[in-house]
Amino acid sequence: MHRSITVLLFLLITLGYTHASAQQAEKINTQQTTEANKLKLYPNPAKTYVNIYVDWQTAQPFSIFIYDMQYNTQLNEVKVGARKSYQYALDVTQLPAGKYKIKIVGTSQMEEILTVAR
Repeated sequence: MHRSITVLLFLLITLGYTHASAQQAEKINTQQTTEANKLKLYPNPAKTYVNIYVDWQTAQPFSIFIYDMQYNTQLNEVKVGARKSYQYALDVTQLPAGKYKIKIVGTSQMEEILTVAR
């Protein structure tokens, strides 16, 4: 009986440790995936256009939103099919000079600040 309890405790401790290790590994993998996603704006500040470069770790559908700093929508969303890399040339001549947020929303999201200069 004593030996059965010892074996049972050993198994519980081992399984608990394994589960905790798996959770920690999943957390690290999620952080690495998030860090691998990239959003770049060029040129920034922009006068006539800005290139929006999006790189995901895995291909996925996503949307692009442009907001002013008060979160008023300046560009309705641009929906993009499942892509791993994407480039979008945005004409900013209709936007007043100032700062804007470019928000990319897929399975995760990324934001960058765009400055429009005249």
